Amino acid sequence: MQASRIVSTLSLLISFALGAYSQTKAVTLGTGDQPSLSTSPGGTLGITYGQGNDIYFSQSDDNGRTFSEPETVATLPGLVLGMSSGPQLSLSREFYTIMAPDRAGNLYAWRKKKSDPDWQGPYRVNDIEGASGESLGAMSYDNNGKLYAIWIDTRKARREHSKAEPDAAPEGHQSKERETGRKPERASKQPEKPEMSHDMPTPLTKEELMKEVGEMPEGAKGVSQYPGPDGKMYWVVLDAGGNALKAKDMESYKKFKAQNAGREKPQGKIFIAESSDGGKTWTKSKLVYASPDGSVCECCKPSLISEGNNLYIMFRNNMDGNRDLYLTQSVNGGAAFSKPEKLGQGNWEINGCPMDGGDLTFANGQILSVWQRQGQIYAASPGQREQLLGQGRSPALAITPEGNYYFWNLGGNILGKTPTSLMQMNLGQGSSFKVTSLPNDKGVLGVWVTGGQIHVRRIS
Repeated sequence: MQASRIVSTLSLLISFALGAYSQTKAVTLGTGDQPSLSTSPGGTLGITYGQGNDIYFSQSDDNGRTFSEPETVATLPGLVLGMSSGPQLSLSREFYTIMAPDRAGNLYAWRKKKSDPDWQGPYRVNDIEGASGESLGAMSYDNNGKLYAIWIDTRKARREHSKAEPDAAPEGHQSKERETGRKPERASKQPEKPEMSHDMPTPLTKEELMKEVGEMPEGAKGVSQYPGPDGKMYWVVLDAGGNALKAKDMESYKKFKAQNAGREKPQGKIFIAESSDGGKTWTKSKLVYASPDGSVCECCKPSLISEGNNLYIMFRNNMDGNRDLYLTQSVNGGAAFSKPEKLGQGNWEINGCPMDGGDLTFANGQILSVWQRQGQIYAASPGQREQLLGQGRSPALAITPEGNYYFWNLGGNILGKTPTSLMQMNLGQGSSFKVTSLPNDKGVLGVWVTGGQIHVRRIS
């Protein structure tokens, strides 16, 4: 009897230590990559993702218990999918908006009113042709229904590819003096100028890249991709000095490096534009931040959130050889931004791009970020010491009334911590994990990719 009680007590202690969490059965939406999540003020949950050149959308009106059959929003020639590049979603009270990059260095938006059956677009977001050369951006609606978009802008390095002048107003843009006045185009119509200013192959996804690279050599500081002689993407592992430690094909990398020795590196800056009609027309883009060292970290996705009239942008900077996460804030709807503040107290000295941007959210009057540094996942609020969560990359987070949820990737698996877990939990194999709090229920909704399929699940 006593032994039975001891076993029972030990079982309870083990369960508590591991952290009790519940999951409904995962739902498979379809074949795709790079999902994005958003919640409307009315409680609608939306998911967008890409497959080939097609963009899909699905929604839930019952807190993620069921989702609509994914609908085709549009077909975008040269849609970029991989390494955090892909369709982005933001929902307001009136509009649903999707933004996606193409290989010509442009961002396009599609919109539909909540009550409309059809999507309208595409509308180009960046006012300078080819300026979003890194295909990395983010979107967010504020409480008044104004939509903001940010991206890593490479217009200086890509000037030779563009004939547009800075003050030009291409279709889908407006100035304070005038609007385009054109009727919205249906989503079936393609962008008018899908010119390929650089014909780049599709990058390997993080899952594919890590599988090919395998064990990282000692001294490795980052992995880069480049187009190989056969038109496919190749990889190389670099040390802190930029020396190649390991490569898919070392000879092809040496040739690629020699061919590009005199090429100007991208001068990535953070730019912003806004729209008052769900993404149909956009203001002239405006510089938010330019690194004094020449470029922000060019391959790490920036984050954007809004709260009232406040906008918050997180990005990985490139300062004095360090690539750390910084936060800048606007208190007047994007009219001006504060001097960026570094998140956390440590530094990551690395001569290469980590290809990992982190996640940012606001709740209960608090900004909270999560990001990777040297293969470790940290959470941090502005001005506070970072908190170590575990080993991995590609983190995501959500704040709920019950507490904070954190998730990240390690070795092809999705690990996480819930408010009730004292240790890491393993949710199984997957990548590109995104998460949001459930608007009218406890817990969170997670979406990810496993085996080329989009999966979604409630977790509490």
